[in-house]
Amino acid sequence: MRKNLLLMFLLLICLFHHSAYAVQATTDLTLQVEGRAPVVKNDEARAREEAVKNALEKAIMQAAAKILSDKFEDEKFQAVKSIMIDKADRYIKNYRIISENRQHDEYTANVHVAVALAPVRDDLLQMGVIQGQKVKEGVSVSLSLKGMKKYSDFAHLKTFLQGRPKIVQSVYPCRLEWQQAHCDLVLAGEVQNLLLEFEKSGKYSLEALKKNKNVVDISLQVKEETQ
Repeated sequence: MRKNLLLMFLLLICLFHHSAYAVQATTDLTLQVEGRAPVVKNDEARAREEAVKNALEKAIMQAAAKILSDKFEDEKFQAVKSIMIDKADRYIKNYRIISENRQHDEYTANVHVAVALAPVRDDLLQMGVIQGQKVKEGVSVSLSLKGMKKYSDFAHLKTFLQGRPKIVQSVYPCRLEWQQAHCDLVLAGEVQNLLLEFEKSGKYSLEALKKNKNVVDISLQVKEETQ
């Protein structure tokens, strides 16, 4: 009788451990990544730190690539990368340096990294680069703003869009070019609601509005400031 109880107890422990491991396997991604960094002015400690940082950034982007479609545009992927690599503390659960080595003026570090997939997926959803239930219900908009004369015009546009979460679900990516900006938006409701907000601001004039099959193109012009 005692043997049977002991066997049942051990079986329950094994099942619980397997279940916990399975849940963790779907939420974490374990990788072994090599990071590299140049050794500048013989500062090996700094090079080691940068090599580990490079490995963690690679791990984050490999996790993002695992979630994203293989057909994801390289331009947008680079925009995603520039945002996500600054949030390593949010995505990296833990890491361990397996080996490290210096060869001439280059330092390499092999790092065992555990990346939390849930926050990676949440941020990609927030950026609008993957589709969840919330994003599917939105309206895709390609917004261009012309006539910018200073960087503050670009900063104001981003603040304007981010300050209207009930209308604008996602503002990524948003690119600055010569005297103009381009943003890929996902709206929560009608395009007209956003146009009314632009009109009320008094800073923008509508140049063109074109509705395509999958996206609405909006072209705006910065109004000249009156003295």
